[in-house]
Amino acid sequence: MEIRVTTSDLVSVADAATTLGRTKMTIYRWVDAGKILGIKLGGILFIPKSEVQRLTDEKLQNNQAA
Repeated sequence: MEIRVTTSDLVSVADAATTLGRTKMTIYRWVDAGKILGIKLGGILFIPKSEVQRLTDEKLQNNQAA
């Protein structure tokens, strides 16, 4: 399977953490655990915007269900 991603589709771990209200360490752990997709470019980890949006949507759904 081939996945094509442009750099404008990616955010830094710090930006993802801020958007999701988590720490950078949590984002790294989620990537290691397979909860969120991470892409390494030049040894630097980036998170697809679609993954951040997916987790944001899940958080909203969980808050509405509670």
